[in-house]
Amino acid sequence: MRLEEEIGDALTTALSVSDTPPPPSTLLATFAEVIGADRCEVRLGLKALSWSARDAAPDDDIGILRLGTNPDIIATVTPARAMPSPEAWQPLLLLLTPYAAEDGMWHARRQQQEAARRIDDVRWRASADMEHERRRLERDLHDGAQHHLVALRLAMAFADHRQAEDGAEERLAALRDQLDETERLLISTARGVLPPVLARGGLSGALAPLEAPDLEVHADISRLMPVVESALYFFTLEAVGNARRHAAGAHIVVEARLEGGRAFVSVSDDGPGFTASGEAGGLAYLAQRIEAVGGTLEVDSSPGAGTRLSASVPY
Repeated sequence: MRLEEEIGDALTTALSVSDTPPPPSTLLATFAEVIGADRCEVRLGLKALSWSARDAAPDDDIGILRLGTNPDIIATVTPARAMPSPEAWQPLLLLLTPYAAEDGMWHARRQQQEAARRIDDVRWRASADMEHERRRLERDLHDGAQHHLVALRLAMAFADHRQAEDGAEERLAALRDQLDETERLLISTARGVLPPVLARGGLSGALAPLEAPDLEVHADISRLMPVVESALYFFTLEAVGNARRHAAGAHIVVEARLEGGRAFVSVSDDGPGFTASGEAGGLAYLAQRIEAVGGTLEVDSSPGAGTRLSASVPY
């Protein structure tokens, strides 16, 4: 009798012993006994079925045979001389196909679960990005437009006080220009676009126009990453706005420089100052903006000694 026939008869007998299909380990044990193997293993994709005789010798003589590629089917037999031809494996593989299919279904379910987790992760990241962008626009509107509105409020008060003097018309025309500029800033910020002066001239170019009788600017700084330039620019506008609100009439100095792989921007005034604690306190908004780009904010102030806000950001 040919080996294939012996294997077929033995497997048929194993199937007829019970009304329910035998476990795959029983089928493999039957097959191994017919071919005279001490150990036998079949890998069906991700699942491995193995059988070993109690008195099996160490695995020092192993035969390996690839029987399929979809899924990968690899057979291992000890000793190697007991390895039958690929044809002799067919009756066993035919019976193990349902188990291979079950394994494939399990693998597909796992892939679906992983895909679902990836989709959830993408959704979460998209939501976080949208929230981050919303907060960025909120900060830009608050910091950028507010600076111009505070300056306009001061200029209007000044013009109202001196409306009877010569040059009142020119001052009113300048106010109208400032109103137009504020409107353009609001529109560009709402669109999520950097202010043109910042996109065009970098931080130095954007800070230069802030120069005024009460404001001194010292900024000679090369181009940085847009996200860093944006953070430092709006930090400066907010810090200047704070100084004008809380230290009216004070002289303000803005300084920007690069040193040791970091960009430094400081806004100082000679106003009344305040008692600065170790925390940002009411300046938490500014601290969050700088920390968002990996930077730090320092507050140096005391009653009668003015205030200095310093931002340091890696670039």
